[in-house]
Amino acid sequence: MFDYIFGPVLSSRLGRSLGVDLLGGRICSFDCLYCESGPTSLKTMHRAVYADPDKILEELEAWFLQQDCPEPEHITLGGEGEPCLNLGLGRIVQKIKRIAPHIPLAVLTNSSLLADDQVQEELMSVDVVLPSLDTLVQQEFLRLNRPCKGLHVRDVAQGLTRFCRKFPGKIYLEVLLVAGINDTSENLERINAFLKDLRPDRVDITVMTRPGAHMQPAVPAEHVLNRWRTFLKGPRADIPGPGGPVSATGPVSPDTVLDSLRRRPQTLQQLCLGLGLDPAEAAVLLDRLEARKMVRTIRDREQKFYTSIRNGK
Repeated sequence: MFDYIFGPVLSSRLGRSLGVDLLGGRICSFDCLYCESGPTSLKTMHRAVYADPDKILEELEAWFLQQDCPEPEHITLGGEGEPCLNLGLGRIVQKIKRIAPHIPLAVLTNSSLLADDQVQEELMSVDVVLPSLDTLVQQEFLRLNRPCKGLHVRDVAQGLTRFCRKFPGKIYLEVLLVAGINDTSENLERINAFLKDLRPDRVDITVMTRPGAHMQPAVPAEHVLNRWRTFLKGPRADIPGPGGPVSATGPVSPDTVLDSLRRRPQTLQQLCLGLGLDPAEAAVLLDRLEARKMVRTIRDREQKFYTSIRNGK
């Protein structure tokens, strides 16, 4: 069972993505209402070695030796919090580029640390950075993203702009909309003006498609989503796009399934597409894990999601 490597999981923006957790826990500068990893355990802007880079890299090398899953389309640094908090980020990036030079390396970030010059330098060798910026209205930012005390969305936006001007790779910006919080005309106008200077490679207007941390966020009405996507020229990113189905690669261990579900609630179909599992065999495995109280099911928007049970929760 890996502590830091999970998946591949099916990503709407990156296809089949092998996750690398740089934190080992719910450590983040935000505590977003919608976070699929659950409530933040340690909310901080302090960078430290929260997870040992050597252990992370050893696990990644071991994962490629086992050959149990389909080859990922991306390796993605993320996990259960903000990966840029790990002081070993630069070293991890450089080593991964040597371990798997043929696979694009991506980083998921909430953008809060992109103003840091050291973080900017450590990310220069990455192929794709996927920053989020849900709102440019401070009151919406405080309500939805629940950042560390004293953090202003204006500073986050300025740091993101500075980073994008330097970064040679691709930028896929994500704006996640929650009805009644950040789907306002004021936010739309501010983000639209901001994007004229930022000029990312793509803008993804998303909604919550998995169970959230503190609430089940309301999805904006279709006409509201269409307005945002038309105004910002953003594609639909709330449904899987890249990746597609793959043939089953053979039996996958229960530990591999649990590692994947620990970071992200998934439907049976999502789990099978990411890991290359036979649906019938995966269903039997999930039933067995549920009977052993190692996974539980969540009903959300008429879909059945599986998630791991940790510490009896």
